[in-house]
Amino acid sequence: MNIGPVLYALRREKGLTLEATAFEAGVDPGNLSRIEKGTRQPSIRLLERLAEALGTRVSSIFASAEGDDATAKPPKELSDITDANFSSEALEVRQRFRDLSPTNQRIALELIRTLSRIEKNSLVHSP
Repeated sequence: MNIGPVLYALRREKGLTLEATAFEAGVDPGNLSRIEKGTRQPSIRLLERLAEALGTRVSSIFASAEGDDATAKPPKELSDITDANFSSEALEVRQRFRDLSPTNQRIALELIRTLSRIEKNSLVHSP
């Protein structure tokens, strides 16, 4: 997984210069340039500092690099959905999910994905 292009895109989206971002993260601009071009990979500590300098989370950077950006905007046809469109259970799940730590949010999401796969498989294989 190459996170350099994600870092570059985030930096450009925020209108930050390479030098300013490097300074904020405490890294040499040349090193940041090599990371953005994909010729070097940052350490986890450096990635944490870069994420902070870019106003995001490391998990969001990884999600974007994997093409599973949880922060992506929903499709236009879903933009007019309001709380009135959801059951009380769905609203409760959403609120409880928001109350979880980022680590527990990832665990909860993986549990939901697993349950969904089990449900799908049981429907496919049922007589």
